[in-house]
Amino acid sequence: MNRRLVEVALPPPLSRQLTYAVPEELTDVVCLGSVVLVPVQQRLVTGFVVSDLVSASGIDAKVIRDISQLIDGALLSPEIVQLCRFLADYYLAPLGAALAAALPPGVHITSKRRVRLGPESESATGLDSLSLRLLHEVSTASSPLTVTTLRRRLGGRGLEAALRRMSVTQVLDIQPDLQDASVSQRMRQAVHLLTPEDAEQTASQLSRAPRQAACVRALATAGGQLPKQQLVEDGYGYAVLQALEKRGIVASVDEQVIRDPLAGLSDVDAPDLKPTKDQSVALSIVCAAIDKQDSTPILLRGVTGSGKTLVYLRAIEHALTLDRGAIVLVPEIALAWQMVRRFRAHFGEQVAVLHSQLSMGERFDTWQRLQSGDQRIVIGARSALFAPVRNLGVFVVDEEHDGSYFQDDLDSRQPLAYSARDLAVVRSRLAGAAVILGSATPSLESHWNVKQGKYHLAELPSRVDDRPLPRVEVVDMRDEPFQRRERALFSKTLRIKIRERLERKEQIVLLQNRRGFAPVVQCGACGEAVECPRCGVSLTCHRVEGEDLRCHYCDHRQPVPSRCGHCQSDEVRLQGVGTQKVETALEEQFPDIRVIRMDVDTTGWKGAHDELVERFRRREADVLLGTQMVAKGLDFPDVTLVGVISADTGLHMPDFRASERSFQLLTQVAGRSGRGDQPGEVVIQTRLPDEAVLKAAAHQDFDAFVETELVERRAAGFPPFGRLIVFRWRGDEIAAVEQAAHEGIIRLRQTCRPGVQLLGPAPAPLARLRGRHRFQALLMGPSAQALRHTTTAALEPMRVAASRFHVDLAVVVDPQTTM
Repeated sequence: MNRRLVEVALPPPLSRQLTYAVPEELTDVVCLGSVVLVPVQQRLVTGFVVSDLVSASGIDAKVIRDISQLIDGALLSPEIVQLCRFLADYYLAPLGAALAAALPPGVHITSKRRVRLGPESESATGLDSLSLRLLHEVSTASSPLTVTTLRRRLGGRGLEAALRRMSVTQVLDIQPDLQDASVSQRMRQAVHLLTPEDAEQTASQLSRAPRQAACVRALATAGGQLPKQQLVEDGYGYAVLQALEKRGIVASVDEQVIRDPLAGLSDVDAPDLKPTKDQSVALSIVCAAIDKQDSTPILLRGVTGSGKTLVYLRAIEHALTLDRGAIVLVPEIALAWQMVRRFRAHFGEQVAVLHSQLSMGERFDTWQRLQSGDQRIVIGARSALFAPVRNLGVFVVDEEHDGSYFQDDLDSRQPLAYSARDLAVVRSRLAGAAVILGSATPSLESHWNVKQGKYHLAELPSRVDDRPLPRVEVVDMRDEPFQRRERALFSKTLRIKIRERLERKEQIVLLQNRRGFAPVVQCGACGEAVECPRCGVSLTCHRVEGEDLRCHYCDHRQPVPSRCGHCQSDEVRLQGVGTQKVETALEEQFPDIRVIRMDVDTTGWKGAHDELVERFRRREADVLLGTQMVAKGLDFPDVTLVGVISADTGLHMPDFRASERSFQLLTQVAGRSGRGDQPGEVVIQTRLPDEAVLKAAAHQDFDAFVETELVERRAAGFPPFGRLIVFRWRGDEIAAVEQAAHEGIIRLRQTCRPGVQLLGPAPAPLARLRGRHRFQALLMGPSAQALRHTTTAALEPMRVAASRFHVDLAVVVDPQTTM
């Protein structure tokens, strides 16, 4: 007898692929992407069908076990399964972990199983003592019990075998509960007008019942159906509705309530903008790719304010005419809302939004509407990569250079590291969709791919309406006078320009890429800084409803000490500048100034980004002050001054991308100025005015920066001229972590290919994080293939060695940072 065999990927913590047979009754319904319940040893776990294997006959049933149950026939599309296969293969991750990342909101990675009485429970005979106790627990419970609860009450020994026997004999009914009840469809009662076309005639016949007649007319005006609660609140009581139902005029029905995160979004008019000559050329390139289903990436390089968003809009408009959908990735939630407003004005309710600050119910309903095709366009952060957009026609990655597109949880026990930007290119290829990578400051990898002919280039070299780029002035803060024992936060130049803007009622954006009040609390006598006891990093002083010290990694908090813990000196000082300190200084030096601060501390709840941005747009503040989130994509026509409080922050971090990130951040924030009718100015404050990065950013000269940076990258063998893999060992005991790392390196050295260089192991730059010690090693080579051959041969022995020491091993391919 031929049996259909499938490969099933199991999610963490099992993270492996196993072969199962498909029962005859499920043969026609189990397909690629199906979620199934499968036996693993003595328990049942959730898995994903990822491929069909060659059918075989004569296989012993004891060797290949059957799938126990089909949970969902096609939860993940074949396109997403293929994408996850690539993710797992390229990024050296478990396939089950990749598939789990692509699951819809509210779907559990592992299923709960609920146990209730079966049809044969009353006639059950010959049960052993454990089965009798099991039957008693289930029959006396007020609701179905989970297997976890039964295991806690009865113990685990023999429980799975008893459950399986009693399920086969239908004494018990065991059903998997894969989905969280909080994200199922929300339903409500509605009143439906049975014959809306005869509404007026029906109402006229109810002359003796005016409230009933008015209710009929209200229903007709609303299209024939309204929520029952709304009708009651409008004055049509339950007695009126019951009378209409008895007359056969209306009927009560259940309708789904769509939890739409955009329901309260204020409408804006869609400006009828005519593309410039440069935009038209870029659009012709993109639309040709959509027509030909050419997925060769198109790098849309345009200076800040050049109108890249209009190109996105018109490209998606073209895709919709071909009945194809679109995904737009943005690096920040704040950008998502601004983009949504513009897209909603053009495309109406076809636009959806997905990001982490939505409620689980909102994400669930959005996912369902995309999957059904009710919505064709989704805008979101990194996770929108997996959105179930049907017939994808164009994929946009806005600000493609941004590090936010790289997923890398520093301390996850089941890490999954990948680049959403690079996977967008892969998904577009699988779907035959065009892909646009947009930026004013492209990543060096994308720039190099254009030079190598792998990507197409579309350029927008000028601002819309030929508006000039802002004039940039670099101020050497070493020449500024002391103020109250500290150097001035604001240079004389910046103070004068702020005062001028306040007098002219123009707006200002200020960047300080450190949150809190002071990044370091340091002893003036011995120089020791107050560190987090769990992470070994300096604690940041925050002044919100009091004063305390916080760790920005584990959120450890403690009061500011009055004395140094090392030398007992009372010379404890706050060092450095955070956004809170800048805000305080602004209010002290400029009376009546109105400041909106936008950083992690002020945007930690749903809708906070959008609320702050819209308040600034409505001119409720003179200054928008914040961290890097104020530098990206925001478009305020009344901003004529941008100030960078400290351009040196992050410039000399121990990371090969430090210069690139600094150039991108400074260029991007400078681009917020002068986007309206008035010309803009930028003041960059620094103590390192001769740095080549700052000079290039001041002139907004991408080519000059790239020319210098590529020479240094080539000499060091860093991307785009070489490839990297970072190995991180993490554990509770430093000796065990170090030993596991050294054993892992021995295995890597045995498999190293020619030209591959291995550095480490050594303590990671963040040597302790959330109480866990960290060692790392860096593998460098000329190609991804060379690194892959080196790594795959050694990876499993390395993981086995790490587990022997109770240490986790994480592998990060193409890391965005070596920290």
